[in-house]
Amino acid sequence: MNLIKASALVFLTFGIVFHSVGQCEKCIESEELKADYCFTDQRFEDYCAQFQVDSQSFLLSRKKKSKMVALAENDSLEYYISLSSNKKYKFSALDLLFIQEALMVWKKEKKDIGMEFMDSGLGIKIIEEGNGESPQKGQKVTVHYTGTLEDGKKFDSSVDRGEAFTFTLGVGQVIKGWDEGVSKLSKGSKALLKIPSNLAYGSRGAGGVIPPDATLYFEVELIDFE
Repeated sequence: MNLIKASALVFLTFGIVFHSVGQCEKCIESEELKADYCFTDQRFEDYCAQFQVDSQSFLLSRKKKSKMVALAENDSLEYYISLSSNKKYKFSALDLLFIQEALMVWKKEKKDIGMEFMDSGLGIKIIEEGNGESPQKGQKVTVHYTGTLEDGKKFDSSVDRGEAFTFTLGVGQVIKGWDEGVSKLSKGSKALLKIPSNLAYGSRGAGGVIPPDATLYFEVELIDFE
Protein backbone atom coordinates (compact mmCIF):
# COMPACT_ATOMS: atom_id res chain seq x y z
CA MET A 1 0.00 0.00 0.00
CA ASN A 2 1.49 3.36 -0.98
CA LEU A 3 1.69 6.24 1.47
CA ILE A 4 -1.11 8.26 -0.14
CA LYS A 5 -3.54 5.37 0.18
CA ALA A 6 -2.29 4.64 3.68
CA SER A 7 -2.90 8.24 4.71
CA ALA A 8 -6.41 8.11 3.29
CA LEU A 9 -7.07 4.92 5.23
CA VAL A 10 -5.87 6.49 8.45
CA PHE A 11 -8.07 9.53 7.84
CA LEU A 12 -11.13 7.36 7.29
CA THR A 13 -10.31 5.38 10.40
CA PHE A 14 -9.92 8.45 12.59
CA GLY A 15 -12.81 10.38 11.10
CA ILE A 16 -12.96 14.01 12.18
CA VAL A 17 -9.77 15.20 13.85
CA PHE A 18 -10.25 17.58 16.77
CA HIS A 19 -7.30 19.87 17.23
CA SER A 20 -6.21 22.06 20.07
CA VAL A 21 -3.48 24.55 20.77
CA GLY A 22 -0.74 22.80 22.69
CA GLN A 23 1.30 24.43 25.40
CA CYS A 24 4.90 24.69 24.27
CA GLU A 25 6.00 23.70 27.75
CA LYS A 26 4.56 20.24 27.05
CA CYS A 27 6.68 19.84 23.92
CA ILE A 28 10.36 19.07 23.48
CA GLU A 29 12.45 22.21 23.74
CA SER A 30 14.90 22.95 20.96
CA GLU A 31 17.86 25.31 20.68
CA GLU A 32 17.27 25.40 16.91
CA LEU A 33 13.82 26.95 17.08
CA LYS A 34 12.10 29.25 19.56
CA ALA A 35 8.45 28.47 18.96
CA ASP A 36 5.82 31.15 18.44
CA TYR A 37 3.10 28.52 18.27
CA CYS A 38 2.76 24.87 19.23
CA PHE A 39 0.18 22.45 17.88
CA THR A 40 -1.04 19.22 19.46
CA ASP A 41 -4.03 17.04 18.76
CA GLN A 42 -5.86 14.71 21.14
CA ARG A 43 -6.09 12.05 18.44
CA PHE A 44 -2.30 12.00 17.99
CA GLU A 45 -0.80 10.97 21.30
CA ASP A 46 2.62 12.43 22.10
CA TYR A 47 2.85 14.42 18.84
CA CYS A 48 3.80 18.09 18.77
CA ALA A 49 4.59 20.53 15.96
CA GLN A 50 6.39 23.77 16.82
CA PHE A 51 6.42 26.74 14.48
CA GLN A 52 8.24 30.07 14.32
CA VAL A 53 6.93 32.93 12.21
CA ASP A 54 10.20 33.71 10.42
CA SER A 55 11.50 30.15 10.13
CA GLN A 56 11.43 28.05 6.97
CA SER A 57 11.30 24.87 9.06
CA PHE A 58 9.23 23.44 11.87
CA LEU A 59 10.06 21.02 14.69
CA LEU A 60 8.15 17.75 14.59
CA SER A 61 8.33 15.63 17.72
CA ARG A 62 6.81 12.45 19.09
CA LYS A 63 7.61 11.27 22.60
CA LYS A 64 11.33 12.02 23.06
CA LYS A 65 12.29 12.10 19.41
CA SER A 66 12.26 15.28 17.32
CA LYS A 67 13.45 16.47 13.93
CA MET A 68 13.55 19.75 12.04
CA VAL A 69 11.54 19.60 8.82
CA ALA A 70 11.66 22.17 6.03
CA LEU A 71 8.33 23.81 5.24
CA ALA A 72 7.04 22.96 1.80
CA GLU A 73 5.95 25.63 -0.64
CA ASN A 74 2.14 25.92 -0.49
CA ASP A 75 2.12 23.32 2.31
CA SER A 76 2.29 20.55 -0.28
CA LEU A 77 1.59 17.17 1.31
CA GLU A 78 3.27 15.50 -1.68
CA TYR A 79 6.54 17.08 -0.54
CA TYR A 80 6.31 15.37 2.85
CA ILE A 81 5.31 12.09 1.23
CA SER A 82 8.43 12.28 -0.92
CA LEU A 83 10.55 12.84 2.19
CA SER A 84 9.38 9.49 3.50
CA SER A 85 11.82 7.75 1.19
CA ASN A 86 14.65 9.48 3.06
CA LYS A 87 16.00 7.42 5.97
CA LYS A 88 16.27 10.61 8.03
CA TYR A 89 12.49 11.02 8.03
CA LYS A 90 10.60 7.82 7.15
CA PHE A 91 7.22 9.40 7.87
CA SER A 92 4.45 6.96 8.68
CA ALA A 93 0.90 7.45 7.47
CA LEU A 94 0.07 8.75 10.95
CA ASP A 95 2.97 11.21 10.81
CA LEU A 96 1.70 12.52 7.48
CA LEU A 97 -1.83 12.96 8.74
CA PHE A 98 -0.59 14.90 11.79
CA ILE A 99 1.64 17.10 9.59
CA GLN A 100 -1.29 17.85 7.30
CA GLU A 101 -3.50 18.89 10.23
CA ALA A 102 -0.74 20.93 11.90
CA LEU A 103 0.08 22.86 8.72
CA MET A 104 -3.58 23.62 8.07
CA VAL A 105 -3.99 25.14 11.54
CA TRP A 106 -0.63 26.97 11.44
CA LYS A 107 -1.56 28.59 8.14
CA LYS A 108 -4.45 30.30 9.93
CA GLU A 109 -2.84 30.97 13.30
CA LYS A 110 0.40 32.57 12.08
CA LYS A 111 -1.52 35.50 10.59
CA ASP A 112 -2.66 36.60 14.06
CA ILE A 113 0.73 36.45 15.77
CA GLY A 114 1.92 39.99 16.48
CA MET A 115 -1.47 41.48 15.66
CA GLU A 116 -2.91 44.34 17.74
CA PHE A 117 -6.67 44.30 18.18
CA MET A 118 -8.81 47.43 18.41
CA ASP A 119 -11.92 47.77 20.58
CA SER A 120 -14.01 47.27 17.44
CA GLY A 121 -12.50 43.83 16.88
CA LEU A 122 -10.30 44.97 14.00
CA GLY A 123 -6.82 43.44 14.01
CA ILE A 124 -3.76 45.28 12.66
CA LYS A 125 -0.25 43.91 12.18
CA ILE A 126 2.40 46.24 10.75
CA ILE A 127 4.54 44.46 8.17
CA GLU A 128 6.63 47.45 7.08
CA GLU A 129 6.83 50.72 8.98
CA GLY A 130 6.07 53.93 7.09
CA ASN A 131 6.86 57.48 8.10
CA GLY A 132 4.99 60.69 8.78
CA GLU A 133 1.39 61.21 9.80
CA SER A 134 -1.70 59.12 9.22
CA PRO A 135 -4.53 60.19 6.91
CA GLN A 136 -7.59 61.94 8.31
CA LYS A 137 -11.28 61.60 7.58
CA GLY A 138 -12.21 63.21 4.28
CA GLN A 139 -8.78 62.84 2.71
CA LYS A 140 -8.24 60.84 -0.48
CA VAL A 141 -6.01 57.85 0.12
CA THR A 142 -4.31 55.61 -2.43
CA VAL A 143 -3.52 52.02 -1.54
CA HIS A 144 -2.48 48.69 -2.94
CA TYR A 145 -4.16 45.68 -1.38
CA THR A 146 -4.69 41.93 -1.53
CA GLY A 147 -7.73 40.36 0.13
CA THR A 148 -8.00 36.75 1.29
CA LEU A 149 -10.46 34.61 3.19
CA GLU A 150 -9.47 32.84 6.41
CA ASP A 151 -8.45 29.75 4.46
CA GLY A 152 -6.00 31.83 2.42
CA LYS A 153 -8.10 31.94 -0.76
CA LYS A 154 -7.51 35.21 -2.60
CA PHE A 155 -10.65 37.05 -3.73
CA ASP A 156 -9.33 40.44 -4.88
CA SER A 157 -6.02 42.22 -5.46
CA SER A 158 -5.11 45.63 -6.83
CA VAL A 159 -1.53 44.36 -6.98
CA ASP A 160 -2.53 41.66 -9.46
CA ARG A 161 -4.36 44.22 -11.56
CA GLY A 162 -1.40 46.60 -11.44
CA GLU A 163 -3.69 49.50 -10.53
CA ALA A 164 -3.77 51.18 -7.11
CA PHE A 165 -7.11 51.95 -5.48
CA THR A 166 -8.15 55.46 -4.36
CA PHE A 167 -11.03 56.33 -2.04
CA THR A 168 -12.11 59.03 0.40
CA LEU A 169 -11.43 57.98 3.97
CA GLY A 170 -14.15 57.80 6.61
CA VAL A 171 -17.23 58.56 4.49
CA GLY A 172 -18.50 55.03 3.88
CA GLN A 173 -17.05 54.44 0.42
CA VAL A 174 -15.44 51.24 1.70
CA ILE A 175 -16.20 48.71 4.45
CA LYS A 176 -15.86 49.92 8.04
CA GLY A 177 -12.77 47.81 8.67
CA TRP A 178 -10.96 49.60 5.85
CA ASP A 179 -11.93 53.07 7.08
CA GLU A 180 -10.67 52.27 10.56
CA GLY A 181 -7.62 50.26 9.54
CA VAL A 182 -6.22 52.63 6.90
CA SER A 183 -6.65 55.56 9.28
CA LYS A 184 -4.11 53.89 11.61
CA LEU A 185 -1.40 53.63 8.94
CA SER A 186 1.32 56.10 7.99
CA LYS A 187 2.44 56.84 4.46
CA GLY A 188 4.52 54.02 2.99
CA SER A 189 3.52 51.46 5.57
CA LYS A 190 2.27 47.95 4.87
CA ALA A 191 -0.05 46.16 7.24
CA LEU A 192 -2.20 43.07 7.55
CA LEU A 193 -5.78 43.87 8.56
CA LYS A 194 -8.00 41.20 10.10
CA ILE A 195 -11.54 42.40 9.58
CA PRO A 196 -14.42 40.62 11.36
CA SER A 197 -17.63 40.19 9.40
CA ASN A 198 -19.47 42.99 11.26
CA LEU A 199 -16.84 45.43 9.93
CA ALA A 200 -16.94 43.87 6.45
CA TYR A 201 -19.92 42.39 4.58
CA GLY A 202 -21.78 40.79 7.49
CA SER A 203 -24.37 38.09 6.98
CA ARG A 204 -25.04 39.09 3.37
CA GLY A 205 -21.56 38.31 2.02
CA ALA A 206 -20.55 39.89 -1.29
CA GLY A 207 -20.73 39.04 -4.96
CA GLY A 208 -20.81 35.30 -4.54
CA VAL A 209 -17.10 35.51 -3.67
CA ILE A 210 -17.23 36.41 0.02
CA PRO A 211 -19.47 34.07 2.03
CA PRO A 212 -21.83 35.27 4.79
CA ASP A 213 -20.26 36.12 8.16
CA ALA A 214 -16.74 35.89 6.72
CA THR A 215 -13.67 37.25 8.48
CA LEU A 216 -11.40 38.86 5.90
CA TYR A 217 -7.67 39.53 5.72
CA PHE A 218 -6.27 42.42 3.72
CA GLU A 219 -2.60 43.16 3.16
CA VAL A 220 -2.64 46.92 2.58
CA GLU A 221 0.09 49.34 1.52
CA LEU A 222 -0.68 53.03 2.05
CA ILE A 223 0.95 54.66 -0.97
CA ASP A 224 -0.19 58.26 -0.55
CA PHE A 225 -2.94 60.56 0.72
CA GLU A 226 -3.97 64.16 0.26
